[in-house]
Amino acid sequence: MAPKQNVSQYSSTRYRDELPAADRPAAEALIRDAAAADGIGPVSEDARLALAHGRPGADFLLARTAGGEPAGYAFAGPPDEHGSRAAELVVGPEHRRHGLGAELAAQLITGADAVASDTAGQGLEFWAHGNHPAAGVLAAALGYTAVRELHLMALSVGTFAQPELNLPPDAELRTFRPGVDEEEWLGLNRRAFSHHPEQGGWTGADLAERLAEPWFDPAGFFLLSAAGRPAGFHWTKVHPAGEYGPDPVGEVYVVGVDPDAQGRGFGRLLTLVGLDHLARRGPAKIVLYVDADNTAAFRLYSSLGFRIESTDVMYAKPFR
Repeated sequence: MAPKQNVSQYSSTRYRDELPAADRPAAEALIRDAAAADGIGPVSEDARLALAHGRPGADFLLARTAGGEPAGYAFAGPPDEHGSRAAELVVGPEHRRHGLGAELAAQLITGADAVASDTAGQGLEFWAHGNHPAAGVLAAALGYTAVRELHLMALSVGTFAQPELNLPPDAELRTFRPGVDEEEWLGLNRRAFSHHPEQGGWTGADLAERLAEPWFDPAGFFLLSAAGRPAGFHWTKVHPAGEYGPDPVGEVYVVGVDPDAQGRGFGRLLTLVGLDHLARRGPAKIVLYVDADNTAAFRLYSSLGFRIESTDVMYAKPFR
């Protein structure tokens, strides 16, 4: 157990656009330690990729003790088209309950050591993965309220019964071809998620980062066309042991259907295609994320046997 410290005994450094390469292992270790202690990852995939590759317009904070030990890490992404910035922070398990989380949040909000005004931080949206009770307390103290919920749902592969898959006569299913399908997929993704700024706003660089990840497998990236036009896709993912517990875990990474192809059952069909692929890969559990207010998707996943395992909550400051 670390000795009790006052927040003043920590110092933090802010970096723009990227965290220096020499400091990245310290931030990665904090993320791993927090995940092991809490049973859930403290940052999103996008935040992990930003840590690894940098992100123009983003802010990175790394806090250390007086002796140089990494203690806390915080990240705020670049503004989106509406001026909103997604923020995430993690405090090492040995350095909690000393005010460091509040200090890092305040520095992201104002760029200083304290909250400057009632309107400071508008546009900054904090994610609380797993909605740890301490996150709600901190959000309330800073004047933030919950504005979005993202459910993590899980399915035991042992309970999944694969039905027969029947493609319509005008439909064709194939897998993604790296170096060939990028632009077509980006256009399909934009159309499918025009209402969803995070997913629909992916650029070629966002896609390239993920295609270069060790987990990427084109055999698990399915593309559906109908009447010769792109109609939908299901991109699956397999997490190695340690990310969601001691065993590998499959994920329904992204499922999208072109608005012009909706109403034909393609969402369910693509979901089942991906689930069958993941079940054959061997993981005992499959997970997915779905917005709490996406009732159609929630009903579909529930009908297939998925159940809520935890909930991420986004906190934002109301505009005055």
